[in-house]
Amino acid sequence: MKSAVGEWLATSRQKVEAGTLTTQDLDRLAKLVETPRQLVLYLYSKSTNMRSGLASWMLYDATKPQEPTLPSQEAPYESVLDAVADGWRIVQFPDAKLYRYDDVDNDYLGFEFILERMI
Repeated sequence: MKSAVGEWLATSRQKVEAGTLTTQDLDRLAKLVETPRQLVLYLYSKSTNMRSGLASWMLYDATKPQEPTLPSQEAPYESVLDAVADGWRIVQFPDAKLYRYDDVDNDYLGFEFILERMI
């Protein structure tokens, strides 16, 4: 929520200077303050080590269409540990025993970490 309010403040300061701040802008602030929402970030790591590089990722936002989105083609973080340092909370760690293969290359996307952030 802090980043959303910070963005609102930055935009609203510009609108105040331009004389274009409206009651709709204030209504938006009220909604931001009253209703925190959960973002869910799936990070597919190359191992169970939180410092490992990422193989893939997906972001879910309940206020947007019910399809996962890639914010960009570039990974949002270098590792799961970097995401945690940025305020994401881990809600599920990968279960290493699910990924044991004998004489087979692992073509799975990676080791799935599920993280959340309330905004």
